[in-house]
Amino acid sequence: MELMEHPSDQLAISVLQTINLLSSIVTLIERNFEGSHSRFVSEKSAAIAEVMGFSETEIFEIKTAGLLHDIGKIGFKDSILLKYPNEMNKSEFTKYSMHPTIGMNILKEYFAFENVAEIVYQHHERIDGSGFPRHLQMNSIHPGAKIIAVVDTFHNMVFKSSRDKLDSVTSTIKFTSATAYIDSTKDRYAAAINFLTQKSGTLFDKDVVEKFIDLIYIERKNLGKRSVMRILVDKVEPGMIFAESYFTSYGLLIASKGEKIEASMIKHLKRLAESGDIPEKILVMK
Repeated sequence: MELMEHPSDQLAISVLQTINLLSSIVTLIERNFEGSHSRFVSEKSAAIAEVMGFSETEIFEIKTAGLLHDIGKIGFKDSILLKYPNEMNKSEFTKYSMHPTIGMNILKEYFAFENVAEIVYQHHERIDGSGFPRHLQMNSIHPGAKIIAVVDTFHNMVFKSSRDKLDSVTSTIKFTSATAYIDSTKDRYAAAINFLTQKSGTLFDKDVVEKFIDLIYIERKNLGKRSVMRILVDKVEPGMIFAESYFTSYGLLIASKGEKIEASMIKHLKRLAESGDIPEKILVMK
């Protein structure tokens, strides 16, 4: 007689499968970014939550909310997705401002995502009440939403691409050194950090901004010490960083340049290499 999995194990597996499915759908709307926007927001938001002393459950919820925060944009036209909010006309902004509510309504249908849905709903709120959809202020905003607000803003400012950039050769550039990668983003990086610093305490939570800037500064400093090399997928190790982006044959983003390789990714990368979806050797920073 076969042993059945414990119900709690089955539930955990179901939750993770649902998250993976939904996150795969979200990546389809990220063609306007250099790299994976949702994975960046997810990873960095979780790292900040950990530094700030959140519980394991809270960190998991924030990480999941970061991964799914833009799920409400499913079906949005490129005319909206390719613009920053200040570039949209009134009709476009009205549509855009609905995505947190749409996202919440999608996620709240699954009982395990109650808190995740609320974080997604609030990720465009600002502590001075100027955000949307409910114009919440200060402590009325979920702590996880305050974190995602900072990371989301940073990644939008540094890695969001215009239509012209999407159509250009530079969007597929391969970096031959870690310094080249850092140099390619230094101006936008500086502008984003300056903006977050200036708006700390008005739009964004001061503690979150401080923790995020510390985190990004250390990461970029350590990145400059790495070497770029092309290695067999079988030799890939956790902690390495992708030096170019990889897509499936049907255009789904697998990995984005600048993204850290997690242990959970390696088995998937090996399967993709075996099937021919990615090369047997990939470009990484080590």
